[in-house]
Amino acid sequence: MVISRGGFQVRNHTLVKVTTDEGITGLGEGIGNAKLVAAILNAQMCNQVIGLDPFNIEFIRSKLIDSEVYFERKGSAICAASAIEMACWDIKGKKLGVPVYQLLGGRYQDRLKAYASDIYWEEDPIKMAKNAERIVDAGFKVVKAHIGYKSPAEDLIRVKRIREAIGENIGLMIDLNGGYSAFDACHAARLWETYNLTWLEEPINPNHLDALKDLRSKISIPIAAGENEFRIFGFKDLFENKAVDIAMPDIGRVGGLQETKNICVLADAYGIQVSPHNFSSGVLLAATLHLMASTPNTTLLEVDTSKNAVYQELLVEPLEFNDGYFTVPEGPGLGVEISPEILKKYQVTSF
Repeated sequence: MVISRGGFQVRNHTLVKVTTDEGITGLGEGIGNAKLVAAILNAQMCNQVIGLDPFNIEFIRSKLIDSEVYFERKGSAICAASAIEMACWDIKGKKLGVPVYQLLGGRYQDRLKAYASDIYWEEDPIKMAKNAERIVDAGFKVVKAHIGYKSPAEDLIRVKRIREAIGENIGLMIDLNGGYSAFDACHAARLWETYNLTWLEEPINPNHLDALKDLRSKISIPIAAGENEFRIFGFKDLFENKAVDIAMPDIGRVGGLQETKNICVLADAYGIQVSPHNFSSGVLLAATLHLMASTPNTTLLEVDTSKNAVYQELLVEPLEFNDGYFTVPEGPGLGVEISPEILKKYQVTSF
């Protein structure tokens, strides 16, 4: 799978299973460099929560993230803490017999409009267009393509072919995965703007906040970003600098479900919608479903249609998909389980 900054052939997932003294289990996921996240969990974080009450999620969040002498403000430590925090919500929902969305404010929406994030850069633009057609034929009304491996002018043909294949009534996002310079991203937006793009995602390196702010002021395509940002403080910087139109926190990276909920509230104060980044296993998918179900200013559920091995098979109840929308599950907790069969099939004991 090719993206602007290279690509990947294998995907690793860092999943955490927390068990209480009553035998209740909860699942969580840390998103990022799987080796680093797993190392942090194994070396320290898992031991830090032994004996704590999983209902005291705020206390656990603070202990894992803010209790050390040196603050961990960004990076794999936050991802590791996100996994444990997520598992605590799963435990709490199971213990109380309610879906996690009820704990996050109750159900605001029971159907979530989805987009498929499964079109990758290919040398042949026709192959990309056919993949887009496959996704639309499956019922999706919005698709996302990863482009930017070549220059804006060279990749123009790929945007054009995909738009021609799906028609004008299907939403189309372009994800640059932070691969362009600010100059090239601006050039790309002006070349591609006639193709009615829903948004331009991660157009430049996420460290270049001033450049992102400047880019947004120069182009007409909305900018989506945030999958590489951490905690509410990082999103506060994005919002105050008017650098994004759509915020994309990843629950498994940003600090967990409560942190993401707080980011959504802050985004609402700035009039910004949130479309959480969701590209990993079925655990993150479930957490994202529950967060969005309970949060008014969330929009467009990201769905992986690449037949990832540990995606929907982790869900206790199969997701219902109809006319571009997924129905929010009603089971207790997050609604995910890892069976011994799945663990035996996919577990990686060493990297």
